[in-house]
Amino acid sequence: MNRPNRLGLGRLFLCSTALSALLFQSVALADEQYWQLAMKDAELRDVVQQISTVLGSTVVLDPRVQGRITVISDEALNREGVRKLFYSVLDAQGFAIVDQGDRLLIVPAADAKARAGNTENREVPDQEFVTQVIELNASVAADLSGLLRPLVSNNGYVGPSASANALVITDTAANTQRIARLVRQLDAGTQYGHTVIELRHGLASDIASVMDKSLDKKSAGSVSQVIADSTSNRLVIIGTEAVRLRLSTLAHSLDKPASTRQENARVIRLRHSDAKQLAEVLDAVGQSAKQDTALAGATQTASRREVMVAADISQNALVVMADPAQVRSVEDIVRELDQPRSQVLIHAAIVEISGDIAQTLGVQWGVSTGGAQGGITFPGTNIQIGALSGGDVKLPEGAVLQVGGDRFNALISALASDTKNNVLSTPSLLTLDNQEAEILVGQNVPFKTGSYTGSGESSDNPFTTVTRQDIGISLKIKPHINDGSSLRLEVEQENSELAPSLQGVDSTDLITNKRSLKSTILAEDGEIIVIGGLIKDSVRQQVSGVPLLRSIPYLGAMFRWNKDTHTKTNLMVFLRPTIVRSKQDIRQISASRYKALRTLSQPGAKDDNSLLLPSDPQHMFDDHESAPAAGRP
Repeated sequence: MNRPNRLGLGRLFLCSTALSALLFQSVALADEQYWQLAMKDAELRDVVQQISTVLGSTVVLDPRVQGRITVISDEALNREGVRKLFYSVLDAQGFAIVDQGDRLLIVPAADAKARAGNTENREVPDQEFVTQVIELNASVAADLSGLLRPLVSNNGYVGPSASANALVITDTAANTQRIARLVRQLDAGTQYGHTVIELRHGLASDIASVMDKSLDKKSAGSVSQVIADSTSNRLVIIGTEAVRLRLSTLAHSLDKPASTRQENARVIRLRHSDAKQLAEVLDAVGQSAKQDTALAGATQTASRREVMVAADISQNALVVMADPAQVRSVEDIVRELDQPRSQVLIHAAIVEISGDIAQTLGVQWGVSTGGAQGGITFPGTNIQIGALSGGDVKLPEGAVLQVGGDRFNALISALASDTKNNVLSTPSLLTLDNQEAEILVGQNVPFKTGSYTGSGESSDNPFTTVTRQDIGISLKIKPHINDGSSLRLEVEQENSELAPSLQGVDSTDLITNKRSLKSTILAEDGEIIVIGGLIKDSVRQQVSGVPLLRSIPYLGAMFRWNKDTHTKTNLMVFLRPTIVRSKQDIRQISASRYKALRTLSQPGAKDDNSLLLPSDPQHMFDDHESAPAAGRP
């Protein structure tokens, strides 16, 4: 007797209940196996492991896929039935399956559209995420994409192709097929068209639900449809001219103001803005309106419900609860605020040119007699002249030793140095309009702030407290795009470095050289502008010598030490802001920067295959199995 397999409680076991006679016949004829699911509060990973055994497929889980589920089937299911139920359970948990050929990949639904494959030459389950490209003949892809956007799921995508008059659809297989049928009907000829109706009182989703019941769904090949665009509170009617005229009349008759006050809750999914920030704005508007009403002594406050707005951060959505009229007002505000923001690419050039010219000339005298040593020592050489009599002494660069007799010593120091230093830093960063961005290139240096050594009799352990500070080049910019092509930039720039003479010493003695700039400027798109600079010209003279003797004309040069130092420093900061308004601009900028980086990686290489970086930046993110061999290190 054939029995269904029962799947549950962490393992597979045979069900003791026999199937019906009809099922026995089906099993006997088709030689097909059946399973019955009974899983209560089971780990999702354990369920996936069991289902993969039933399906005979290799399943790979994203690390974010976790949780507990309960699935109970009243009747036995064949392999395809188990597959459909499994896909539905994952969809309810917010996960999706992507077929990658030799394996199934389970990922969060929000990431599925970026991994979806095509449906060519294979059948796919309804809940699997797929991508389909539909070439258009009579219609314009950009027009249809806006029309069809409300039909895709929250994690789906529909948009025009950049290289051809075609639509790219990514969604579950069932929804993709439904949208594809509609696209083919609309693109077949002039029989079908669409009408857009702006609603003034009713909610698009509510009216669309009522109108959908009046459509003839049983007609073969019928694609008449009512689409609710909740974002703009509009209805899109698709069908023949007669159907559109009838449904338009029905829509206008349903779009009436509510006769009585009633509570209403709406979920508004945002496309571009941040739900938390937008909720704070709406809350501030509501508080202001409430205060104005109280000051005016209005009598409507008792009849109007307070507007409550909450942000769902996980889905980037707003939950609004208020009267229908107030909900519509909030939706109008949200539509105006939820707009795509342009981006700004800022190129900066921080140029520092410095130079030192130093000249040193001096004489040191020493004497050694009877084992005793002494002499006159001036700064600059760090040599005790008296020690020269005792043996070999390493002389600094530029010093010349002259010895007169066995007991008198003289050290003549003559040194000229010319140092030049040019530093060019070119940081760049991309940020949204009205969004602050910062880049820091440097080191995190420890500075000693305190210590405890303890006493001889104390059992406390000694310790040292240290604080760390960023040292290097820092650029912080907040751009604001004005009307037209001008920008207002809030700029903070800082150059800091450790004093060269103190590098390597204890952290309590560190000194940092710091140059900072803070300003707000106006600039045109693509314009190069200098926002500030520093020109420093320092002259320093040092004279040391023996009193009286150093002042003797001509002969006094033998009893003094001179050092002249001339330092010049030029520091300038240049900016070039560029407004990025489209995806094409982003692609061009990324390709240009990648090409420059690839050239710098091996400037002398002639064979592209020898480069560490591939010719196409997309290959850097490909899996090892699918990435081309060329360009790999």
